[in-house]
Order: sequence, then structure tokens, then C-alpha cells
Amino acid sequence: MKLLDRTDLFQKYQNKWVALTDDDKVICSGSTLEAVLKKAKKKGFKNPVTAKIPDLRFEFIL
Repeated sequence: MKLLDRTDLFQKYQNKWVALTDDDKVICSGSTLEAVLKKAKKKGFKNPVTAKIPDLRFEFIL
């Protein structure tokens, strides 16, 4: 299993939605999932991987 370092992604896009390619490149970002999906579709990506990046000011326990 390959480990991925997404530190830059989390810092740059905290508290936003992002659309990603299969190889983890950011397609676009926005404040809502709907906006991100619309932007991604305009760029030619019909079903991108999406994620809500958490606000890093808070601690998370998984």
C-alpha cells in the first residue's frame, strides 16, 4: 500500500471542498460540493474524486 502525504493539500484547502484527479491533482476547489462539481464538469471531469478538507484549527480523533 502506498502512503500519500497530503499535508500541502490540507493546509492550502482547509475548510473547502476539492475535486481531485485519480492521481491526486487538484482540479478545483470551492465552498460547496455543488460548486466544485460544476467547476470540475466545465473542465471536462464528469466524476472527480471529491473531499471536504477539515479546518486544521481543530483536533480530530479517528
